[in-house]
Amino acid sequence: MKIFNFKFNHSKIYYFGLILTAICLPLSKLALSISMIFLISNWVLELDFKRKLDEIKSKKAILIFVGIFLIHVIWLLNTQNFKYAFNDLGNKAILVLFPVIIGTSKEISEKQIKSILVWFTLAVVSSTIISTLILVEAIDYPVGDIRDISAFMSHIRLSLLINISIYSLGYILFSKKFFKTSFELGVYIVFIVWLVIFLYLLKSFTGIFIFFITLFLVLGFVSLSIKYVVPRLFLQVSLITIFLLLASYITHSISKFYTTPIVDFENLDEFTQSGNAYSHIKGVDQLENGSYLSIYICEQELEKEWNNVSSIPYFSRDQKGQEIKYTLMRYLTSKAYRKDSVGISKLSVNDIKNIESGMANYIFENKYAIYPKIYEIIWQIDVYKKGFNPAGNSITLRAEFVKTAYDIIQNNFWFGVGTGDVMDSFNLQYKANKSRLPKQNRLRAHNQFVTFFLSFGVVGFVLILFSMFYPVIRFQGHKNYLFIVFFIIALLSFLNEDTLETQIGITLFSYFYSLFLFGSKTNIKNIE
Repeated sequence: MKIFNFKFNHSKIYYFGLILTAICLPLSKLALSISMIFLISNWVLELDFKRKLDEIKSKKAILIFVGIFLIHVIWLLNTQNFKYAFNDLGNKAILVLFPVIIGTSKEISEKQIKSILVWFTLAVVSSTIISTLILVEAIDYPVGDIRDISAFMSHIRLSLLINISIYSLGYILFSKKFFKTSFELGVYIVFIVWLVIFLYLLKSFTGIFIFFITLFLVLGFVSLSIKYVVPRLFLQVSLITIFLLLASYITHSISKFYTTPIVDFENLDEFTQSGNAYSHIKGVDQLENGSYLSIYICEQELEKEWNNVSSIPYFSRDQKGQEIKYTLMRYLTSKAYRKDSVGISKLSVNDIKNIESGMANYIFENKYAIYPKIYEIIWQIDVYKKGFNPAGNSITLRAEFVKTAYDIIQNNFWFGVGTGDVMDSFNLQYKANKSRLPKQNRLRAHNQFVTFFLSFGVVGFVLILFSMFYPVIRFQGHKNYLFIVFFIIALLSFLNEDTLETQIGITLFSYFYSLFLFGSKTNIKNIE
């Protein structure tokens, strides 16, 4: 296109737009929207629509992928809440934007793919550095939980971007397709190590789970391609050993959680050292570090002594919005102290600050240890199995979400509840189930596969899976390392998140799916 005799190089502008999108993904939702507008504008101004239409006709798999969006449109016929539906469609339009623009533009070379991924990684590393500065309080930013250090997006979305960066850099590092200087090699290794360390610091269970599962799958595949027996067996035995060590550590953690001292419940002390009566709630065996929460409780002494040492009243809430008396009881139990004046007297100034901040177990004080995260997961599952209120715990909340979704699916098996009625259906089902969850915790499924099934029924669910997987088969995406690793990361995230229900989630899925599958010269050659 020419303006005032100035000819635009739309291919270079398109390439710059792809880099800009990759940079904005980890850093700014607003800038990400601007980068998408930039790509759309360039695509429209390039004109040449006949060629683009021919490209789409020759690459019908692009239209199949766009079918995910079309299914959302068709299922408007089964919708009552059109306000919600059109808002959802506005976000889902991103599933059309990238496959159409990338699929009808000039193919990206391996060298250009490398540049995009390097810029993307630089942006991800920048985001993690900012998060680390928040963690060490070098940047003043409100943090109620370790996950809040992710300032630009959900910590889970950030962990997905980190995983994509790690495995993309690994490919660049070991692939013979790319020229790398010694300096580049050093930088890539440092970046990979840092991103793995940060993933650990972030304590995103989803991100860490995806990292290890993807690592095992990638190394397992690599081991099969090694020609020599000794190194192949060494790698395979190493993988099995690591898996067994991880399984052993988790098993040990579970055993440690349920290891309790012998308690004679029939002969418990009835009075405190001050002569006040203890309360023992028998039959309730909630645990904290192997100690029973329900015994040796004297609220009379707890209230008096706590109000003497803290500015937050006993019948008030901690900084996380939890009833502080329960946070206090759990914390005392975690240290194997009785819930009385003597227990309070044993608390240090730091312990009191921890309780006021909402920390219910002293082991959570160690921000960098992995055991507290495993402990938290075991604890949440344990209290859920014992019938306690699931509110406030991510694992038990998700179990309640999926349970509620299952009830909805049973009544809408074939065609679902429609594009716009997902949240309304959840609200009605929570009410019908007489859920104990407070309103602010009554959320959606947090599982993309379940959300698709619930929204579109078995008919729409099968169509969406076809739209998602057929292009992979048609373009032989299984032969493309970058695509298949990204796809594994995305699918694993679907198990624990509604990944395609937020702007960042939809964008990262549509962008990398299209870039690696429809935009790569390698994949285009596969279908020719």
